Amino acid sequence: MLDMLLDTELKSTQRDFAQTAQICGKALISLINEVLDRAKIEAGKLELESVPFDLRSILDEVVSLFSSKSREKGIELAVYVSERVPEILLGDPGRFRQIITNLVGNSIKFTERGHIFVQVHLADHSNLATEPKVESVANGINGHIDETSVVSTSVSHNTLSGFEAADSRNSWENFKALLSYDTNDMAYGSDSENVTLVVSVEDTGIGIPIHAQGRVFMPFMQADSSTSRNYGGTGIGLSISKCLVELMSGQINFVSRPNVGSTFTFTAVLQRCERNAINVSKSALLHPLPSSFQGLSTLLVDKRPVRATITEYHLQRLGIASKSVRTIEQALSVLLGRNGTSLPRKQLSMLLVESDSWGLKMDVPLRTRFLEMKQNGCESVFPQVILLSLADSDKMKAEYGVDSVITKPLKASTLAACLFQSLGISITQANNEKKHHGPDSLYGLLLGKNILVVDDNKVNLRVAAGTLKKYGAKVECVESGKDALELLQVPHKFDLCLMDIQMPEMDGFEATRQIRAIEAKAHEQTDNADNSEAGSAAKKAQWHLPVLAMTADVIQATHEECTKYGMDGYVSKPFEEKQLFKAVQKFLGPSTSS
Repeated sequence: MLDMLLDTELKSTQRDFAQTAQICGKALISLINEVLDRAKIEAGKLELESVPFDLRSILDEVVSLFSSKSREKGIELAVYVSERVPEILLGDPGRFRQIITNLVGNSIKFTERGHIFVQVHLADHSNLATEPKVESVANGINGHIDETSVVSTSVSHNTLSGFEAADSRNSWENFKALLSYDTNDMAYGSDSENVTLVVSVEDTGIGIPIHAQGRVFMPFMQADSSTSRNYGGTGIGLSISKCLVELMSGQINFVSRPNVGSTFTFTAVLQRCERNAINVSKSALLHPLPSSFQGLSTLLVDKRPVRATITEYHLQRLGIASKSVRTIEQALSVLLGRNGTSLPRKQLSMLLVESDSWGLKMDVPLRTRFLEMKQNGCESVFPQVILLSLADSDKMKAEYGVDSVITKPLKASTLAACLFQSLGISITQANNEKKHHGPDSLYGLLLGKNILVVDDNKVNLRVAAGTLKKYGAKVECVESGKDALELLQVPHKFDLCLMDIQMPEMDGFEATRQIRAIEAKAHEQTDNADNSEAGSAAKKAQWHLPVLAMTADVIQATHEECTKYGMDGYVSKPFEEKQLFKAVQKFLGPSTSS
């Protein structure tokens, strides 16, 4: 209802009140879902899905979720996934996302400077799967510094941000060793159907007090009484994450040092899935990246090798070759061809520069340096100069005199969008992809479509109808499964049915089962009347009404459960634009006949 209210004309104060109420409502929904999850776990009722999903896209979504908060705090937020991790995996994407979101959310909450770094590797190659290890610290106990001592921030460490991390296994040396596994051709157990992942979430936050570390995974427990007052939360997220990890046949552990940070590491056993084995109904779970950048190359200037590796990882996902150097002067040498770089200078499309790697001596814009080089007879190519920064892009662009600014944290899709704009290539393709994948096309999908909404709750009916009508749909509402069956006798006018699961007399699953029975009977009558194979096939295609479960409890409507009763999928309540688009796209898209 607040979504609908915010779509109306409001005064600024009214809009502020409504947005605040919406934020509080979402926080309450999150709390209720956590309590319900905990209750299901204790009752042994929580089961995991097994559907194809793109792990890298899920991590990009988590980055998006926390990008605003990380920029606000001025901390680096980054993700790296080993090349050895399969592109598509079989498992429960919702629950995997929940674990990552809990861990990154905690890191964001308790980190005020430095970084948050998420890594995913195969357990076969990662020493992260072993017992946690901490550096011995002078005057410390069991690898932990005294909680009252002050950690020096003047010493720069070879980490993502330069701040010290709690787990020494995440050092640059170990990271380089893992990268060497990615680039060689050694076999890595591909005969096995199972894939054991090791995921670590590293932060440079306040850490966990030593006296509280033994109860971190206990439900409703926090480090101390001040934690809830200062940072909020219920202390239930980590206990749920631990249970979910164990359901995935994994383990979770952590290393934490007060005033240094925390690193949580967990393993999860998933299954391999070849892309050609994915059927059409499940292909919407995958998120292809644009291919327009294949063959381009870039030069990256970054004084921090860990961060440079992460940027190159995202560029590689877009098909862009890259080379990194540590200073602007080294970059200029590469452009002049002085250091034997492997990048073809004539194809060098852009120069990416980290804002803190610009250098104190760079008192004139880089473009001026380029022009001076050209006047001196240098035949180097002048690529687009793009700044990577956590700060406001317009301000940084003016200050540094660059062509454009990409605001971090980085993820492949937003990097692609920025590069489309910066390089001015294939804008038509970018718009076409946005048209087919973005929420802007929801109006096009629903315009003029007849949709039946079945729910015994009048408020839910109003919300569903209001949301669908906003995108041009013709909506009819009924309050029971029996009423729905009366309207869905063949022939009928509807293109889609949204069906609540929990209803008195006849629930959504039973109503859907009877809808399929009605359709089957219609098919039989058609077959008897017309033995033509073409005519029969056409009728069968026509009389399969897409039925999507509507539920506030997505676990109750798993893909398998929906399929069992003849449903085609589910949407969660309350509706959200992107999620609704993904759910209806394959049924109401341009290639689907009405």
